Amino acid sequence: MSNLIFHHGKEHLVVDYKRKIVLLVEKIIMLEGLANYTVFHLDGGRKRLFSHTLMTYQNDLAQHGFLRVHRSFIINPNYIHDFKMDDKELLMENNLVANVSRRIGNQQNVKKMLSKFCSE
Repeated sequence: MSNLIFHHGKEHLVVDYKRKIVLLVEKIIMLEGLANYTVFHLDGGRKRLFSHTLMTYQNDLAQHGFLRVHRSFIINPNYIHDFKMDDKELLMENNLVANVSRRIGNQQNVKKMLSKFCSE
């Protein structure tokens, strides 16, 4: 079952059906997994915590270009500012940092996307 819906011509992600909470996909900077919880980091510095794993949202967000770069991070490439190759860290909007795992960082699609942000 997909968690994506269209509302007023924009795509939203349903993050909690019980409480009827939806988030605008284009405003999501990154998702951070904390055990069985997910923290949504949103444009404007807001954060929202939900009691679902990253896997719950991964497939739906992949359709919009989101990448799982680490077991604890799914990122929106539109919000990347820089990539520190030595530290394997993505510098995101709002001073957020996402680690890139060695295994995922070596995948061709991720490597290609990150190559344009490389800095030493």
